[in-house]
Amino acid sequence: MEENEKIAGIQKFVLIVLIPIIGLLMSAVSLRIAFLQGWPRFLVKKTDRFSCQLQPDEKRKKDVWTVMYDDNKAKQPWLGIVKSMGEDWDPAERCGEIEKRLENYRKDGIISLEYRQDPNTPKQEVICAKTELSGDGCPLLLTLDVGVDGYNALREMTEALRSSETFDQNSEGKSANSNFSKESPVVYLQPFLAKEDRLAGR
Repeated sequence: MEENEKIAGIQKFVLIVLIPIIGLLMSAVSLRIAFLQGWPRFLVKKTDRFSCQLQPDEKRKKDVWTVMYDDNKAKQPWLGIVKSMGEDWDPAERCGEIEKRLENYRKDGIISLEYRQDPNTPKQEVICAKTELSGDGCPLLLTLDVGVDGYNALREMTEALRSSETFDQNSEGKSANSNFSKESPVVYLQPFLAKEDRLAGR
């Protein structure tokens, strides 16, 4: 009789405790597999448009960390980490920091990328991002290394935004940056933004 009671107790324990735990574990594994396969996307609310990824660079014959922008249709390369910058960060870390700053500037209504002198780093030029909220100011995006020319850095880092091949379906975007030069060193971003981001800071 005692033996039967022990068996019944074990069966009850399995039914009440172990089976629900096993079920939860199986559900977690299924969700993990689904997430790794790229779905279900509805579980995660998308808020950021910028991300970093390695992109092939034919000119440099290597993969380059690149800030990407997602306009809901596709991810497009915006800013290649191809120039040395201040501080001891590797390109992946630097890309991540720039991505975060661009996300904040997007929320302020980002307009363009430019370069300028910075009184805080008199020997280093910086690349900055004009926004609708910044007015005449140009908030810091990244600090270049000592001796790196701001114009050349901006030109090389934004090659994708000025390439007719990269944005072959965006004639508005191509014309926006076709006049980029020493006399007009501004990379206009509005044509490459999703419609809702063009109004972000208004």
